Amino acid sequence: MRRSKFSGLRLYDRALVEIVGQVRPQTARRDETQAGIYRVGGFLYRENGTPLPSTPPAPSLLLVYSAGCSLVRG
Repeated sequence: MRRSKFSGLRLYDRALVEIVGQVRPQTARRDETQAGIYRVGGFLYRENGTPLPSTPPAPSLLLVYSAGCSLVRG
């Protein structure tokens, strides 16, 4: 499968992120020790949403909610 060079995703600190295989959105946290790296659901991702190599492999990000979005608990 060919991957696009531009995914359109841009992570930011405390972004709500949907991940493949997860029921609820996860919160992205900026890694204080590495510039441009974010922790989402126990995995590391670059600012553009590309996962860093890990074992097991990090799941793909589906979408990043816009700043100002909030979840409504039902």
